Amino acid sequence: MTKQPSPQRTTAVIGGGIAGLTAALSLAKNGEDVHLFESSDRFGGKIAESMLDGIRIPIGADAFLARRPEVSELATELGLGHQLISPSAGAARIYRDGRLHPLPPNVLGIPATTDLATTGLISESGAQRAHADLTSEDDRPDGDESVGSMVRRRLGDEVLEYLVDPLLGGINAGDSDRLSLNSGTPQLGELRQRDPSLITSAQLALADRPANPGPVFNSIDGGINRLIDEAAKRLIADRNVTVHTGVEAALEHGESSWRVSGHDVANVVIATPARAAGALVRPFAPDASVELEEIEYSSVGMMLMVLPEDTLDIDPAVSGVLVPRVCGFHVTAISFASHKWPNMAGDGRQILRVSVGRRTDTRWQALGEADLSEIIRSDVSAILGQNVPAGPSKFAPWIYGLPQYDVDHAARVERIDAAISSLSGVSFVGAWRNGLGLPACVASGRSAVPSPN
Repeated sequence: MTKQPSPQRTTAVIGGGIAGLTAALSLAKNGEDVHLFESSDRFGGKIAESMLDGIRIPIGADAFLARRPEVSELATELGLGHQLISPSAGAARIYRDGRLHPLPPNVLGIPATTDLATTGLISESGAQRAHADLTSEDDRPDGDESVGSMVRRRLGDEVLEYLVDPLLGGINAGDSDRLSLNSGTPQLGELRQRDPSLITSAQLALADRPANPGPVFNSIDGGINRLIDEAAKRLIADRNVTVHTGVEAALEHGESSWRVSGHDVANVVIATPARAAGALVRPFAPDASVELEEIEYSSVGMMLMVLPEDTLDIDPAVSGVLVPRVCGFHVTAISFASHKWPNMAGDGRQILRVSVGRRTDTRWQALGEADLSEIIRSDVSAILGQNVPAGPSKFAPWIYGLPQYDVDHAARVERIDAAISSLSGVSFVGAWRNGLGLPACVASGRSAVPSPN
């Protein structure tokens, strides 16, 4: 029998991604009765995995930033703290002109050295242009600007296109020339405030790091999806939580406050992507709805590939390859999953996770899977300089996958919050608000505190 808790102390959480799951866990822990609604038949949102050739492989995030505590704390809360692991390989490469180049010391692509030409990634002329940053006048604007405008102005086009943009593209599949410095890359925003010279700021930031900072990324033994599975089990077992999967939640005014898919609730936490959030509040806050639906998203895809042992001759310390968009490939990144997580296959087979698509490149969406598979295999062969034979593969598309933080994104979020301020008990959490990474999404979910009635 479904319990009928008092509507005065009931909260609906709409959306079962990591932010929604965390919100539901936090609310239940604080004594709220919670109804959790998820439109699909599974939880996790963009955290997912797939079976290929008998191997369970992530098709979304495979790790999280270890230097923020939120995901590690959640894992500990769910009994997984002792199973946190770090990747065995962490050296990335960037492709240029038929070669794979190591990265110079950097902070999110901002070089912390004046000796840029030694890696071969940046040309002599590009290195000289970047060197001008050390003596150029202070040109920091008062407000927000795009990452691209800042880097092009201070360090030149080449550093942006072959160093900064590939790194950021691997995070948000976006366009650095539109990406908000302050909201999209707050770490670079802080760097910009530290010193007029970006190189000097990056050097200072690296000097501030402890001698043994620990791993940059962590995961969970058996895959990130275990975090989702354990959170779902905890919620389903919680007597204060009622779970509704396969339900497209509808928001209406109820007798006392709100009604969500037939259930009277006092508070509503909307943990969906921005467009869906806009549709939910359109009848009650049309201005917020317009702002939400104008947040653009990038669509991306990932090809999983399993190859026989020793097919590719790649240094086992190399975790992956980033591919600048100016190179013209469909492929944007290659992750050597079997280097990062040797136990994933356990028998020496090589596992690749190959990414395609970004905000400025939607060519892949017009291709069938067979044609796309052939193009991806050809791209990977060209990038690595080695033949990649046909073998087990699977493609996972993420349409409307990653929210884009354009310049003045923070001001947009403020306008959205102002527009719903009259809707007592309604709040938003999720990746479009305060950051894309898993730690930011967990922090967003934990911030779901019901508004006073």
